[in-house]
Amino acid sequence: MTQLVAHLARQRITERTSINLIFLLAGLSFATWAGRLSIIDAVFDFSGLNLGSFLICSTIGTLLGISLIPSVSKFVPTRRLLCCLPIGLAACLVVLGIAISITEEATLAYVALFFYGLTFGCLDIMMNVSGAQVERRVGRSIMPSLHGFFSLGTLIGAGVATATISLNISSLWHFSFVAAIILLLAYVAHRGITCWENENLVPINKDVPQNRTQTTHKMGLLLLLGIMVAGLSFSEGAANDWIAVTSVDGHGFKHQIGALMFTLFVAAMTLGRFVGGRLVDRFGTKNTLLIMGIIGLLGVGLFITGTSPSLVGLGAALWGLGSSLGFPLGMSIAASRGERLGPKAVSIVSAFGYGAMLGGPPFIGFVVDTLKLPQALWICAVVLIISLSLTPAVTRNRKPSDKTS
Repeated sequence: MTQLVAHLARQRITERTSINLIFLLAGLSFATWAGRLSIIDAVFDFSGLNLGSFLICSTIGTLLGISLIPSVSKFVPTRRLLCCLPIGLAACLVVLGIAISITEEATLAYVALFFYGLTFGCLDIMMNVSGAQVERRVGRSIMPSLHGFFSLGTLIGAGVATATISLNISSLWHFSFVAAIILLLAYVAHRGITCWENENLVPINKDVPQNRTQTTHKMGLLLLLGIMVAGLSFSEGAANDWIAVTSVDGHGFKHQIGALMFTLFVAAMTLGRFVGGRLVDRFGTKNTLLIMGIIGLLGVGLFITGTSPSLVGLGAALWGLGSSLGFPLGMSIAASRGERLGPKAVSIVSAFGYGAMLGGPPFIGFVVDTLKLPQALWICAVVLIISLSLTPAVTRNRKPSDKTS
C-alpha cells in the first residue's frame, strides 16, 4: 500500500509537470507570431481592415477547433492528442515563416494562420479540461498557475521575438527555432502523461442528483460567468494582437520597441498569474478580480494616452497585470459549480474565454481605419467596465483557507 501511494504521488507530480509543459508550449507558439505582428503588417502592407481579416483567420480556425474537439476526443485518446496537436502548431509556424520570409504571399499566410488557429483551439480545450482533471486529483486549485505557465510561454516567446527582430533574424529562422523547441517540449510532456489514455474530454458524474431548478440556476450563473470571462479575455486578446502594432503605427516607435511593449505586457501577466493564489487568499476572488480589473483599466488608459516609451510601457505592464487572473479564476469558479456541472462548465467557459480572446480583438481592425490607433483601443476599456459590473454576481469572497495557486 505504501508503495502504491508513493507511486500515485510521483504520478501526480509527473502529470502536473506534463500539463505545465503543454500550457508553456501553447503560450510560446502564440507569442512567436504575435510578437512579430508589426513585421507581418509591414511585409504585407496591410490596412487596418486587412490586418483585422488576417487575425480573423486565426479566430475562425480556433472557434472551429473548439467546436470539433469534443467529437474528435471520443475517438482519439487524450494522450495522443496532447502529443500530436503541438506538432501541428510547430508545422503551422514554419509554413507561416515561409510565407513571410520567402514567398511574401499573403494568401499562404492566411491559410497557415487559419490552420494554426484550428490546432490551437483543439489544444486549448484539451489542455484546460486535462488541467481540471489534474486539479481534481491534486485536491486543490491549480488553474491560475497552469495559466501562469501559458503566460510564461508567451513571455519567452515575446522575448525571443524582440531579440530576433533586433538582430534582423528572419521570421523563417525564428519560427523554425521555436518549432523545434515546441517539438522537444511536447516529447517530454508526452512521456509524463500516463493516465489519460481512456478518459473522456468532459467526464460527468451521473450519480449526483440534480433537480431542474438547481441545474437552471447553475446554467444561468454559468452564462453570466462566461460573459464576464469573455470580457476580460477580450481585453487580454486585444493586447496580444494590438500592443506591438499600436506601438509602431499608433505611437511611432520602432519595431523592436513594439516587441518590447508586448514583452512587458506578458511579463506582467505572468507575474500576476503566479502570485494570483496569494492575492485570492488575502482578498477573496471577487475583490481580487475587481482590483485587477481597475488596474487593467488604468493600464489601457495609460497605454493609449502615453506620449513616451516609458509611460506607454508602464501602461502595457499594468494592462498585463490587470488582465492576468480573469481567465484562470473564471475556470476555477466554473470547476467548482457542482460535481455534475463542474467539468462541463470548464469546457463551456473555456470556449467563452477563447472565443472572445481570439474572436473579438480582430474586429478592432475593422474600426482602425476610422478611429485610428491608439484611440480604437478605448473599446477595450468599455468591455472591461461591462465585465467588472458582472463580477459581483458570479463570484464570492473565499476564506483564507480556500487556496487558489
